[in-house]
Amino acid sequence: MNAHKNNYRGAAMKAQALLTPLLVLSCLFASACATQLEVVGQFPPALTHKLPLRSLVVFEPDFANYRFDSTVGEEVSVAVGQIQVELFSGLAASLFQHSSTATDMTDNNDVDLILVPRVEDVQISMPNESQLKVFEVWIKYNLQLFDSSHEPVADWIMTAYGKTPTRFLKSDTEALQQASMVALRDAGAHFITGFSRVPEIQQWLRQRQTRAQATNDSTHR
Repeated sequence: MNAHKNNYRGAAMKAQALLTPLLVLSCLFASACATQLEVVGQFPPALTHKLPLRSLVVFEPDFANYRFDSTVGEEVSVAVGQIQVELFSGLAASLFQHSSTATDMTDNNDVDLILVPRVEDVQISMPNESQLKVFEVWIKYNLQLFDSSHEPVADWIMTAYGKTPTRFLKSDTEALQQASMVALRDAGAHFITGFSRVPEIQQWLRQRQTRAQATNDSTHR
């Protein structure tokens, strides 16, 4: 009976000894296949006419720390929180006469417009998914705008897209970095060119101009 137990324990120890290296190799292989990236870069100031507005951009924690994770196919993790903060801070500084940032919508009577950007969705297409040597990144933003009384002005859905051919780059990480930056620059271009074209924003700007003109006329009577 003791001999049987000893044989069983010996077999179990041998199996464990064989299994441990395989588990280690499996973990190392999974780490090697995973693509992890924190997108970094710079955005030049947008060349545009500044609107005579005092703006506040609210970067909520979910937005400022946003990370996209996907386990479909190759494991991908892309952090875009900090680069998004830099992007929208720069956009506000370029588009509005005065701009500031905050982490929440506190009572603030010193601004005309409050912008709260949120990420609705991110999608990434890897070469092994599309069978093409191209990395693609789609980002959908929900840009909510409020007046100084926190009354809604507009709820703007804005999409951005970027792609990069892998044949010009050395690694998947570098390719995904480039595709992400192209998508973010695309978002910046849409924001600058599309802001005043959003119907709700157009209406709000007209109403402000009408009120300002009425105030000016009454002052000079």
